[in-house]
Amino acid sequence: MRTLRSILPFFLCCTLLLMSCTSEKKDQMAETETKPTLFNLLPPEESGVDFVNKVENQKNFNIFKYRNFYNGGGVAIGDINNDGLPDIYLTGNMVENKLYLNKGDLKFEDITLKAGVQGSKPWSTGVVMVDINQDGLLDIYVSNAGNMEGNNHDNDLYINNGDLTFTEKAAEYNLAKTGFSTHASFFDYDKDGDLDAYILNNSNIPVSSLGYAGQREVRAQDWEGVPDIFKGVGDMLLRNDNGKFVDVSESAGIYGSLIGFGLGVMITDINKDLYPDIYVSNDFYERDYLYINNQDGTFSEEIKDWTSHLSLSAMGIDMADINNDGHAEIFITDMLPEADERVKSVMEFDGYDVFRLKQDKDFYQQYIQNTLQLNNGNGSFSEIAYFSGVDATDWSWAGLIFDMDNDGFRDIFITNGINHDLTDLDFVDFFANEIIQKMALTGKKESIDSIINKMPIRPQPNYAYRNN
Repeated sequence: MRTLRSILPFFLCCTLLLMSCTSEKKDQMAETETKPTLFNLLPPEESGVDFVNKVENQKNFNIFKYRNFYNGGGVAIGDINNDGLPDIYLTGNMVENKLYLNKGDLKFEDITLKAGVQGSKPWSTGVVMVDINQDGLLDIYVSNAGNMEGNNHDNDLYINNGDLTFTEKAAEYNLAKTGFSTHASFFDYDKDGDLDAYILNNSNIPVSSLGYAGQREVRAQDWEGVPDIFKGVGDMLLRNDNGKFVDVSESAGIYGSLIGFGLGVMITDINKDLYPDIYVSNDFYERDYLYINNQDGTFSEEIKDWTSHLSLSAMGIDMADINNDGHAEIFITDMLPEADERVKSVMEFDGYDVFRLKQDKDFYQQYIQNTLQLNNGNGSFSEIAYFSGVDATDWSWAGLIFDMDNDGFRDIFITNGINHDLTDLDFVDFFANEIIQKMALTGKKESIDSIINKMPIRPQPNYAYRNN
């Protein structure tokens, strides 16, 4: 039998060890609290940027009627008045867009109404600043979407007048394209000296079935068997012909995108042939697209030739050279949580039979994780997100690659979060089913607010990764 004397040294040792660990932890916390951070958060009162993209569920327009309800808006930064200071344009969903003029010293002035760029549609998404008419002044192109009644999806093009005002001329340039637009990129794909456009749209068909497999090459005007409410416009490549943008998507080899759930598009020269290529990240079951420029006005879609696997719910995308070898890498965000508890509470993974079915239907190998595609410089990528420690960042929207600390290596910043945790399994398995059963038994409909209020709200932090 052990005596108190025999075990006392053990307890003393453990106590001293715990005291030491506690002391070290306090020292580390104190060091963290006093150590200066790389960035400082400026409050709206100091910067003048007070934009809030507030969305509220309504009876006829809510997260159940429009699945991209919580996807958010966009931001573009550029010098609109050529004073050497970058200005900010922010898009809103249920609020007006905002343009902030940089006054210097990190002070901004809201000039939205004076500039006439508050937006003409009820739901704006992506935005890009581009000198569309090559007059030396940045113009603003705004993508619009939202599942509202009527034709409220035409995109806006604000031409810079040079006096801090803009004139909307999307129709004049043939850029007022109706669809569920997510974003746009302007680039000279045919190298004729002017800027062409790629318009990224998000298909409105249901995502609960694979019944539309094999439809990616069908043009929008030929979508048969699709209810009118789900019809829209697929991705478009528009060639700039003397200031008029002409749809050349089909002849150029761009998919019609009935099943294209595009959330991101980037332009870069992937294969170093001096011609710009296109990468499109698609949400849900559709795989991403990698369009390689054939240098003759056409593109070849080659994602399966270049990669071994992709992100399943591909969302934000950025391209940059992370290892300084002269080749662009690709970073795609997804929804895999870092914490095991979150994985178990919000994630559902495909069974083997469903995974193989998707492969048979040409949806390729897709996994729920961020992907970091390392460019090997030989026409292939090696996916290294797990190796690099950037694979799991929860419900991530956008990833931005840039050198945060000016050490010569590009780092990664990731923005996170969603208004309500739509994929929470307790809500899906218990509350949602209970509500459906109750409505079936009583014939009474639950209010939208009562249903949405049962969805948990769990804010997720952003992530910043330093390149070692």
